[in-house]
Amino acid sequence: MAMNVDDSSPESYLKFVKLLRTFRVSGDALLLRVRSDSIIPDTTNRERTGLSAEHVHYIATLIQTDGFSPRVGTKGHDVPVLVRECPATQTGLLSLSRWRDTLENSTKGLFPPCTLHADCNCFYTSLGNGHFTQAMNLHRHNCSSIFTSKPYDASLHRDKQLAHALEEGVPALVLDGSRLAVPDRKFISLMLNSTHHMPRWNVLENGELNLEGEQFFAGDDGNDDDETEPRVSQFEALSKVLDAEELSALVRTKLGIDVDEAKSGYKSRL
Repeated sequence: MAMNVDDSSPESYLKFVKLLRTFRVSGDALLLRVRSDSIIPDTTNRERTGLSAEHVHYIATLIQTDGFSPRVGTKGHDVPVLVRECPATQTGLLSLSRWRDTLENSTKGLFPPCTLHADCNCFYTSLGNGHFTQAMNLHRHNCSSIFTSKPYDASLHRDKQLAHALEEGVPALVLDGSRLAVPDRKFISLMLNSTHHMPRWNVLENGELNLEGEQFFAGDDGNDDDETEPRVSQFEALSKVLDAEELSALVRTKLGIDVDEAKSGYKSRL
């Protein structure tokens, strides 16, 4: 049964912030660097529909063409919100099993390979930003683009920011999986995927994460000059709330991808 969340209410946002502060691993506001090859999608994310391969490759293409943008203040990539599975919980192991099944049942190369073994007992699951994480793994494993058939590895050699992120990981807010209940995981993932109208994460110079959101409750972003400007594009807003199949259709429409090619699993391009 789908969980109904009024993401526009102050009550929901306060609950969201409280959960992040209560269950974060570090015990303070510091972010932890996590490598993308230790992250898989959490089974509670996007109503369990998984990830859109088209959107993963779309993000990987943007990284290759525009360069990797590290998170500085409110600029750059979104801050991943992860659950640490060390040791792995039942939910974590289910997430790992489902992700491995997804890869096994997909065209080889459609998603990046998972290097985590089935009995792995220490990894991370993503409640938000799962497409970005797997896009990073496409670059990590030199996978080929489903759009051009060309590998993504070229950007690794010229993009020092990307090389650093792949080797050292990206700053993430990490939650303790041993204490985080399944309903709370799902609530957090729903908030992360539907709060595009709320303030973006603000990473301070000392690495701390600003989650207060007082300006959200005040009804503005503190900049009168930008009141008429949308916080994000319509495409970005939709990409947060659609399930995997709907998101794939959105990307195909945006890029003009042949439907029959998509139905074949892009076998002719991989």
